[in-house]
Amino acid sequence: MVTRNVNKSMRGVSLIEFMLASLMGSFALIIVGSIFIQNHSITAQRAQEILLLQNLSSIAQTMKEDVLLAGYDGINRMASRLSGSANILHVQNTPTLIGYVYRAQSGGSSAYRNVVYRREDESIKLCEKAQPNPLSVVSAADSGFGGYCYSLFDPAQISVRDFSVKREELTGASGVSSALTTITLGAALTNNPQVNYSLTFRIQQRNWQ
Repeated sequence: MVTRNVNKSMRGVSLIEFMLASLMGSFALIIVGSIFIQNHSITAQRAQEILLLQNLSSIAQTMKEDVLLAGYDGINRMASRLSGSANILHVQNTPTLIGYVYRAQSGGSSAYRNVVYRREDESIKLCEKAQPNPLSVVSAADSGFGGYCYSLFDPAQISVRDFSVKREELTGASGVSSALTTITLGAALTNNPQVNYSLTFRIQQRNWQ
């Protein structure tokens, strides 16, 4: 199956958008938590649970939309992969890492957007680098090589408890292969670990070939 047309709005999610979503959620946790704690601690904890869920859900949705672009090229007929990777979605464990690349348009020009999410202690780092060619997994995940890596969540507010990725190969009757990727995110409030939440979402890889 050849996918030729991609909506112009599908240009990926910038690091700034990720950071804004995360920071807005963190600030909301601080403000709402402070207001309610002065009145009713039970109500405050419930409010923090809801806001933690909203923050996790926002990051998960943004991540899902971006991962769906993995492998898209738009110029070459073959799907893009990180250099040296056998799969469009590169998955590693211990520590958890998921990486991919796709061609993105910006200001009339295009470049490969190399993306890596990796677990680091109690945080998830997002590494995003626009380069003329796909990078290796090591280079894409290295903070400082053509770009930096940033925490998806403010570690002073949210501690990551779980980040796991499972990839399952899918092969249709016609022999066309794809993959189903299952991602689990779990986090807790740094100063109140009793407030915690975990969610799981699945992504079926698009076939850009």
